[in-house]
Amino acid sequence: MSEGDPSVPPENEALATGGSSPEGAPVEPVRPTGQDEVFWGWHDVFLFMFVFQIAVFLAALGIHQLFHLSEARMNMALVIGQFAAYGGSFTCLKLMFRAEYGEPLLRSLGWLPSRISPGTLGLTGLGQAFTIALISIVMSVPQTENPMTRLMSDRPTSIVLAVFGVTFAPVAEELAFRGLLQPLLIRAIGVVPGILGTAVLFGLMHLAQYGTWQSVVLVGLAGAGFGAMRHWTGSTRASAIMHAGYNATLFILFFTQKGPPH
Repeated sequence: MSEGDPSVPPENEALATGGSSPEGAPVEPVRPTGQDEVFWGWHDVFLFMFVFQIAVFLAALGIHQLFHLSEARMNMALVIGQFAAYGGSFTCLKLMFRAEYGEPLLRSLGWLPSRISPGTLGLTGLGQAFTIALISIVMSVPQTENPMTRLMSDRPTSIVLAVFGVTFAPVAEELAFRGLLQPLLIRAIGVVPGILGTAVLFGLMHLAQYGTWQSVVLVGLAGAGFGAMRHWTGSTRASAIMHAGYNATLFILFFTQKGPPH
């Protein structure tokens, strides 16, 4: 039996410590598994953010320089450019994970099946959207013009925004916030503060789109729900499906209340 821990057989202790097997062959250390495993660091988060900002800037500059578009068409092109920037940033992050840690990106960020069915997750997002809509009525959120309403006032742009908003956006935002950032915060400050801290940053990211502190609070509440789902299931895919259901509900409510954009 092992001198260090009587409950651990010698061969398992060798695996855990990176020693030798009973036959004398060297054994590689085994990293513990589980949803709370975090092997990346803050430098990876900051580098991802830096690459994303550079990619957004280059996309905007390239579109402005190469194409002579109206303001409405320019807005639509910039929306597409932002999602292209997400694609480029995650490609760089994937290469970083492979080079630095020898780990796959999606599985590392929790893109795994969930024990909850996709339909149930989508309906959970729908229910969350209606709940937050009721909270917004209680908070008397001012209905002022903002960059998002201007984007939604143009039919082609609103269609592009809605399609991306229920497909690519939930995947990209959940991988970035609940996949990459939230596990680090949970490791640093605990589960509840980590989820809430990620939600606050998620809400602040949308400040430029909506322009009011009330909107930041509401988006933050939504982010807390996505974060709780991610932590409970251990699946970023689950929070992304819930996020997609939430966004789809908001777009349906917007088109129902405002009518088709022109």
